Amino acid sequence: MLRTLEAGDYFGTTTLQYGDDGLSIVETHFATDLVIPQHEHVNPFFCFVLDGRGTRTWPTRHGKDGPMSLTLFPAGTPHANCWYGAGGKALHLEFSPLWLQRLDGRTRVLDRPDDFADGAPVSLMRRLVRECREQDSATPLAIEGLVLELLAACKRSVLRDATPGGSRRWLGRVEALLHDRFSESLTLDEIASDSHVSADHLAREFRKHFGLSVGEYVRQLRLDFACTQLASGRHSLAAIAEAAGFTDQSHFTRVFRRRMGLTPGAYRAKLLENRLRTKD
Repeated sequence: MLRTLEAGDYFGTTTLQYGDDGLSIVETHFATDLVIPQHEHVNPFFCFVLDGRGTRTWPTRHGKDGPMSLTLFPAGTPHANCWYGAGGKALHLEFSPLWLQRLDGRTRVLDRPDDFADGAPVSLMRRLVRECREQDSATPLAIEGLVLELLAACKRSVLRDATPGGSRRWLGRVEALLHDRFSESLTLDEIASDSHVSADHLAREFRKHFGLSVGEYVRQLRLDFACTQLASGRHSLAAIAEAAGFTDQSHFTRVFRRRMGLTPGAYRAKLLENRLRTKD
């Protein structure tokens, strides 16, 4: 059963850094080589890695075991985490429903998971860390201002990715998703939604950048995977077809022969023949 974590619960040892008016900021220490099973949280929050190496996995999104720097976790979004080596330390910025209501629907950026490796969001989070460590009478005002700036910076980052001029970053995310999940039956709408762009914009920009449609790119990834598996000689054709994402072995054979000029069985036999000839 999926575990739902209440406010302030992060599978580690937490120390409150700031709490006022619906915002909660805690520093969390994680144990050595910690594997956190899939779970969800009742409130949205940011996780900012202060020390160590942590990863997150979205079961329905790209980026298996993606490294975290600054990651946004929406409420009710299942995910899993790992902390490697000597563990890690992170700052968690959590938003209560009361705080979200105050902004009257202007926090939709908190509704979608996202990762920020650099830029304004990360810079603002660093300033938030310093503010928590050097508090004075102006801290509540300063923290609220920084949090609002952080949300605006995240929103602008998303919008920038959705424009042609920001295509490099979101196309990289699309490419990573396809490499991670080429064996799944993804829809164009699902892929586009993951990168905050429309399906038609995705189709145009993807072909312009890669010279292939999304479907053609996925088919090539499946064939590349199949060729590697055929070369290993350890799996049956039916098993390879299933693992690569083809409907069945006959579908795999048709696509493979159309692209490679011979059947998967003939391809494997030719590889074996070449190896024997090389040994001789």
